[in-house]
Amino acid sequence: MLKRKVFIMAYARANVGDDLFIISLLERYKDIHFYIGIKKREYAKAFEKYCNLTMIENNQENFDNKIPEDYDAYIYVGGSIFMEGGKVYNLDNGCNLFMKKCYEKNIPFFYISSNFGPYQTQEYFDLARDTFKYCTDICFRDKYSYELFKDIPTVRYAPDLIFRLKDENIFIKKDTVGISIIDMSIREKLIQYEEKYIKCMVHNIIQYIKQGKTVYLFSFCKEENDEKAIEKIQRQIPEEYKKSIKNIYYNGNIEEYIEIYKSMEYMICCRFHAKILSVALGQKMYILSYSKKIDNVIQDLNLTEEYTNIENLTEDMNIDLEKFKAVEKDKIIKIRELSQGQLEKIDKWYKENG
Repeated sequence: MLKRKVFIMAYARANVGDDLFIISLLERYKDIHFYIGIKKREYAKAFEKYCNLTMIENNQENFDNKIPEDYDAYIYVGGSIFMEGGKVYNLDNGCNLFMKKCYEKNIPFFYISSNFGPYQTQEYFDLARDTFKYCTDICFRDKYSYELFKDIPTVRYAPDLIFRLKDENIFIKKDTVGISIIDMSIREKLIQYEEKYIKCMVHNIIQYIKQGKTVYLFSFCKEENDEKAIEKIQRQIPEEYKKSIKNIYYNGNIEEYIEIYKSMEYMICCRFHAKILSVALGQKMYILSYSKKIDNVIQDLNLTEEYTNIENLTEDMNIDLEKFKAVEKDKIIKIRELSQGQLEKIDKWYKENG
């Protein structure tokens, strides 16, 4: 019997969170033959060992000229995929037309682990509503997005897919502080806070080193300039402290990267999926929030009462290690169970058509 052919739409740009999304599908549905478009070969490293995936280089990242009948189903897995003005498989008239064709031909189209916005116009919102009604399933990862569209029968909510990651075989390196770094210079609404953010990170890195800690600076995505942001921070660190700092760059080496990440005793989470990983792994963490999508998930799941929004940072603000907290074990287990809901409808289709 021939395997089902399923096309994955995703932000396949060697980003830790999105690569984990894709791997979750590959490992859960081993009897499906998946296909994915890869813009550059260097983005494919995390998936090379999976024989149930065919990577199509230079595949266009929009819905133009896509033929629904080429695949048995489509899965769009991604977080901030409904941003007005987004560039990768974003909502537009081409997307709307493609979705209608899938609906008419009874070809399933699943959206999983996403949030809606930010958006600026009523036209974009209305287009989303019209498009979503043709989807087989759309499972948002935050309640704000769900509430916007909950009257559409195929719209659901479950916590982010990566909460499914289990905290197994963790060896903590004592006296380590990890920081997931984000580049603000490429984000229009954040660039005004970049200088304060860098100075605050430098200030706290020096304090941690003076306390005998080794500091690890984590880049989640080279494409989004995380490495450049780390370099900006490093340039402001006095020479005598640099030997106590390690840069951890992600280049598709997902297993090695996660091993280092989960060994941190403390973690400052700025990247969205840094927060998700640290919760799932039971780490002591402190969250720096740069957007409503992070605030929404913190509040939805009551993850912590103490965190800081980027706009409230000051250059000399101390992020004391006493402020770092792990989410309670029972709550982690509950969140992990709820996150399974992201794949509920795909599971059902797979069982009936696998």
